[in-house]
Amino acid sequence: MNIDKLYSLVESLSHCHTPEEIEKVCLKFCQLCELEFFLFAVCNATSLSAPKIFTLTNYPSEWLDVYYKNNFQKSDAVVRYCFGNSVPITWNKLMKIDEYSEPNAVKVMNEAHSKGLIDGLSVPIKAPTGEIAILSLTTKIEPDVQQRLANVLPFVQYFGYSLLETHLKMNLGKSPSASLTPREKESLFWACEGKTAWEMSQIMSVAERTAIFHLSSATKKLGAANRQHAVAKAVMYGLIKPQP
Repeated sequence: MNIDKLYSLVESLSHCHTPEEIEKVCLKFCQLCELEFFLFAVCNATSLSAPKIFTLTNYPSEWLDVYYKNNFQKSDAVVRYCFGNSVPITWNKLMKIDEYSEPNAVKVMNEAHSKGLIDGLSVPIKAPTGEIAILSLTTKIEPDVQQRLANVLPFVQYFGYSLLETHLKMNLGKSPSASLTPREKESLFWACEGKTAWEMSQIMSVAERTAIFHLSSATKKLGAANRQHAVAKAVMYGLIKPQP
């Protein structure tokens, strides 16, 4: 791995303003790693039951058609692993873990193999604002595949976090949480702590009706149905965090 070229690619991400520009950088990163395919997916925490998924990939179209037609995402061991873990893993190692190698998951992996994705590695990436991302790099060339993947794994992890940061900055302002004022965030914090409107007013040094106004405004901006829903969304977006 040429470290100077890696740093140059990461630097170029800061100048990307469109998904197409990010995709070009990802393709160059694949070349640097001497791997053929990549997938970058971000799950935006807008809803637990129907999250929005952003995807960039150069996977073979034949594989993508089969994947989505058969709803393989529901059985995909890579997806399940990355949503529940934070350590990068190769697909070969993943399929040796009983929890992720049930028949349906094995079927998905075998189908991927038949479509030219011989093996790969995947990096789970968690954003402080609640997004969950996956960066996978895969290859169609079998010789020395495990060693080749192991050689680039730490660099893929570094690139993945830079990639997610670029994606988040590119979408800054599109999140419903972006327009919240400091007071609205503070009211959500104390609501999460179980404080009443009167207690919040005392802590925030404002009138009770003002505390209610801030919380109601935050609830509306988050598209929440009520106070409890607003708090749940605030936690999901990473707006509420323990104080240092």
